[in-house]
Amino acid sequence: MHTDSIVVIELTTLVAIAFVAIHYWSHPLHKWLYSSEKIAISFGGGMAITYVFLHLLPELEKGDVFLGQFSIHLVTLIGFLLFYSAQHWIWSQTRDDSQKHHTRAFWLQMIFVSAYNFLLIYSIPEQFEQSIPFAFIYILAMSLHLLSTDYHLSERYHQLFKHQGRFVLMAAITCGLVTDLWAEAANRMFSNTLTALLAGFLMFNIFKEEIPDHKDTRFFWFVCGVAVYILLLGSSWLLE
Repeated sequence: MHTDSIVVIELTTLVAIAFVAIHYWSHPLHKWLYSSEKIAISFGGGMAITYVFLHLLPELEKGDVFLGQFSIHLVTLIGFLLFYSAQHWIWSQTRDDSQKHHTRAFWLQMIFVSAYNFLLIYSIPEQFEQSIPFAFIYILAMSLHLLSTDYHLSERYHQLFKHQGRFVLMAAITCGLVTDLWAEAANRMFSNTLTALLAGFLMFNIFKEEIPDHKDTRFFWFVCGVAVYILLLGSSWLLE
């Protein structure tokens, strides 16, 4: 079922507003939802990784037509490596306790997470054109994922994230929405390239933050997140 452009824009706007609200109220939301933190993070991680395998990766297969199978997966790998290289540098900086290195690491992290937030919003109109029910699944999975990401950033950078970082991420979401609203539709090759980068970014972020050491996660609840996502997806197909 295809939806018209007005509905797609409305859905994209609603998702952007939801994501901005999550960044703004991430701390109280985390305290309210994550009464059992390990369970919540594991459940959210399961939903997010299922989104990657059942939606983002199939989108990459469509990109094969324009970029070729090798090229599209190479772009995904590049996205993964970009995020990993930035994170590796950040990890190296944490060995230095100086405020200067701490602040530098924070802003580098903000650059990459902001790009990631921008791509989340920028890439969704094409997906919403295929299915309205998918909007609700997407919001749930990515909301839990963003909430988890904000929590980890807040744990590392405390006041920097509270007073500056979350507003930078809100601005990135807003920029993604404005681009969707006012910019001309990107050609398929460019759009597929961004989708591939997003897949690489998202996979790294999930593996790093939401599949941590076995002591800090709950495999059962991770699998529950996968199962719930699949059930919701099946229900959305029945509604179409």
